[in-house]
Amino acid sequence: MTQYENVTIDPTVTNGSQLAANINSWRKAALTLHSGVERPSYASAGTMWISTASSPWKLCVYDGTDDVVIGELKPDSHDFVSAGGTEYTNDLMASGDAAEARDKLGAVSKSGDVMTGWLKVEFDSPNLAELKSTGATDARLKMCSDNGGNSYVEFGQRHNGDAYIWSRGKSYNFRSDGYLTNGSWQIAADGNINGSIWGNWGSNWAYTAIGNRIEDRAAAHANNKAPKGARIQHDSGTYDIGGCDIGYGDYTVDCAGSQALTGLQCFSGRNQWLRLRAKYLRNY
Repeated sequence: MTQYENVTIDPTVTNGSQLAANINSWRKAALTLHSGVERPSYASAGTMWISTASSPWKLCVYDGTDDVVIGELKPDSHDFVSAGGTEYTNDLMASGDAAEARDKLGAVSKSGDVMTGWLKVEFDSPNLAELKSTGATDARLKMCSDNGGNSYVEFGQRHNGDAYIWSRGKSYNFRSDGYLTNGSWQIAADGNINGSIWGNWGSNWAYTAIGNRIEDRAAAHANNKAPKGARIQHDSGTYDIGGCDIGYGDYTVDCAGSQALTGLQCFSGRNQWLRLRAKYLRNY
């Protein structure tokens, strides 16, 4: 036991040798934190001392009535365990350095450290953001609004190297071959577009479909035209159109629309009548 021999120093009685012995005794007790198998007899409220009655040693504070144990010290392993701490906190206090303590906390350094698993950052409810990166599936950044359904946006890279954006229940994929797709349509690396709507023109690829449409319209237009050198055909019988007395007055008689003059008809007699004859025309 390294405790002070409780004596009263009386300057009128204690000589120099006795004073030196008393000071040395007190010095040794103070340096060993008044350690011993029992509380020192001179302890007063607030005295801190170490009980060495058993291992681990107990660090105590005397409150004037009882000893309050504030921790335990293992002299063999040099570990200190705080009183009232959990196995987790005690294990943390036994960390050898900052890196070991961070590992036990599951924390990472602000610079140069590596984090694995999920990181979830939650803001004022109901909005949240997530980061995920694994070697097995996708690396992604996900931002959500907690209002149900597919109400979130996700950016990332698939394990096959394709980048993607997921929004409102649809995935837009930027493939490694230069294509942009969402499952129902795609844009090729050369700018061609693929979608079912183009199938109405004979191909789901826009370049081919537009070419088909141009050819079909050109053919239809050509089918409505007369071939080079063809003669105009009539589309009706012959019509007599009006008449005029050439010896009596001035007249103007016109054919109807889409008609062409085909002949004249004269009548002999007192009056010299002249009639126009015409037919309707049509395309070849």
